[in-house]
Amino acid sequence: MMYKMFADESEWDIFQNVIQFDEEVYSKSKAERELFKKITKSNWIDNTGARPDFLSDEIMIEMFEIDDIVTTKKGKNNPQRKSDARALREVQEWIANFSEGTFHENLMITARGDTRYNPESDSFTPDNSVDHHNYQAYLNNFKRICQKHLNSVEAYRENYSDKKLGFLIVDESTFYVTEKQTQSKRILLRDAFWNYPIFDKNFMRLFIKSKVDFIIWAFNNKYFYTEQDPHGLSTPLPKVVILTKDNFYDKYSKYFEVEYMISLEE
Repeated sequence: MMYKMFADESEWDIFQNVIQFDEEVYSKSKAERELFKKITKSNWIDNTGARPDFLSDEIMIEMFEIDDIVTTKKGKNNPQRKSDARALREVQEWIANFSEGTFHENLMITARGDTRYNPESDSFTPDNSVDHHNYQAYLNNFKRICQKHLNSVEAYRENYSDKKLGFLIVDESTFYVTEKQTQSKRILLRDAFWNYPIFDKNFMRLFIKSKVDFIIWAFNNKYFYTEQDPHGLSTPLPKVVILTKDNFYDKYSKYFEVEYMISLEE
């Protein structure tokens, strides 16, 4: 299941996709499992116009998206998002050529642009995938975006002092393994799982001293390829993780060696 598929999906739509998730959710405790069940059964209000994004009687959740795309200008220049926007415009312009009623009025579009394409010269430039996405960019993007939301936590607490605060992270990054693992004949699912960012202190350290009570991490683009599943669509690795503050670190947590993390999309 993908939590974000269409170009015009709202934050509310994405949130609903995550909390209606009907597969196994990874957690480290019974309390976390019960918390996720409570989240799925609560009545939620769309508060995206004011923040935090979503409110229930006892819980508030702020959502943000991250990816592993190499960007410039502090994330403002994201070549993948520019390509996606261009692709969407071209599809919309193409649809506009047809008479009214040709397409369903509630048609939703998925548009994925190719960053190698130069519309001015109508040509493709081969690129090194590491220049497009890598683990350092993944970490940089996370730190920049997450810190921006952490800076607002005091305001959330002041407005809703009686509610638990959670962050929902919608993760569009690719799957990463260690360079050493790529040199072996096969990678066990268990070992691949330990490469999730929830075990990397480079990521999780931002939450340790924060006033965030829990996080929900939804992985939207992590495909693990096997002989039985060459497209990585049904790999039994968690697509949603929920962690409470006391489990932000555990015995498996460590600082990953960023320069030795390799995307499976290389």
